[in-house]
Amino acid sequence: MIRLFGNTRTQRRRNMTLVLLAVMIMGGLVYFRQKENEDLSGVLNRQRLAANQAGDSKEGAEQHQAIYAAKKKAASVDFHEQEKVAEAEAAAAEKKRIAELEQKQAAAEAEKRLEAAKAKALEAQKKAQRVAEAQSKLTTDLHPKYHDLLREYPFQAVRTQNGQLVNIMLVRAHMSRHQRQLYEKYKDEMLFLGISSFEDFPLPSVNPFSGRYPADEYVGLFPGFLHMLHDPEKYFPPHVKTILMSQSDFSLPNGKERDYSIPRKYDFSYSGSDQDVHRDCVGWASFAKNWSFVKEALEIMCGELGMTGVLVATIDKANKKRCTIPKSCEGKMVQTQYIDQNQFLGYVKQSRFLFLPQIHDASPRVSTQALALDTPLLMNIHISGGWKYLNEKTGEFFHDMTDFKEQLQKIVKNADIPRHYEPRKWVTEHAGDYISGKRLYDFVVDNFLHRVKLPEGTTHLFI
Repeated sequence: MIRLFGNTRTQRRRNMTLVLLAVMIMGGLVYFRQKENEDLSGVLNRQRLAANQAGDSKEGAEQHQAIYAAKKKAASVDFHEQEKVAEAEAAAAEKKRIAELEQKQAAAEAEKRLEAAKAKALEAQKKAQRVAEAQSKLTTDLHPKYHDLLREYPFQAVRTQNGQLVNIMLVRAHMSRHQRQLYEKYKDEMLFLGISSFEDFPLPSVNPFSGRYPADEYVGLFPGFLHMLHDPEKYFPPHVKTILMSQSDFSLPNGKERDYSIPRKYDFSYSGSDQDVHRDCVGWASFAKNWSFVKEALEIMCGELGMTGVLVATIDKANKKRCTIPKSCEGKMVQTQYIDQNQFLGYVKQSRFLFLPQIHDASPRVSTQALALDTPLLMNIHISGGWKYLNEKTGEFFHDMTDFKEQLQKIVKNADIPRHYEPRKWVTEHAGDYISGKRLYDFVVDNFLHRVKLPEGTTHLFI
């Protein structure tokens, strides 16, 4: 031990010092190693802590973003809900406003209707008083000059359903000076009404063989008019009472539905006039019947399609001269003299259709006669009167030669198809004495009881 530290005191102090120094150095090294380890551990811990904190921070950020998004979504949903509520409240308010406005308008309109009804009732009362006063001065006794007037062509009688004449006189054509004087003399003693029955009356005739008169001469002359115009308001002044009615609306022949098991003998019939045969059918009547068009049409009907037909009243009364027709029609067309009504209707019943090419004809009575016999019509669309009878159940229109063949073939094809056309059914539902007679009666009662007194029990008026 002594040797270890030295033999002398100085040696021993020195050696002790060295030992202590070594111990201190060793202790310092241990300390610093521990410190270093601690520092390293601290760094690692801090790194782990930082990493953990970073992870916690990222997760927190994501969580915060999720919470923010949820809140935003909730706020958005809440905003949309509030917006919907606001819109619903606004719509309800607008609906209420509109309902109140409509209610006010309805009340105002109801008030107007009430006032109008009161005014109408008052006017009706005044009218009834005027009618009653007028009726007390009128008589059902027939005017003493009634039959004298009927001797003049333009004047036409009116009867009740019992055949009793009434003090209504129809004017169907242009009046001569003498006839106009008769009208002026008696116009306040009986009721004169106009009726479309002759050419384009009341409009001026375009027939080159007819007389002329001013366009406004007749449209405002009578207090009422039975017309055939498409747009009467363009021609008649406001004071003229009008009704769409023609002579051809009355007196339908008895007939029955077509028996399709029995073929019809002719393709068509045509009603002409024998007045102009001596001039080869050039004249007033032939113009009215549009004979010039008929001759063109026959070239197609006979020459191209080989059709058969009956040309009524195209031979003169002496049975010597006849209206010329295309050579292609020889042996295919039956031409007759003027024949009575029953013979004519007999031909119509044997025909698949009736041909109506005329234009200036205000009341073609053959049209409704054919329909009553269940025979459809091929009609000129430009016809003055009779157009009102044409529809998909009664026949076909043509415009001119440009579509004539097409429409001709159409009616020929369809005429033999059972009930493709139903002319008799249609005309008996819309015309004839009973239906038209009631319409005429109502027209007179509604407008002219201050001018004429009808016999007791009158329900229909016939012409």
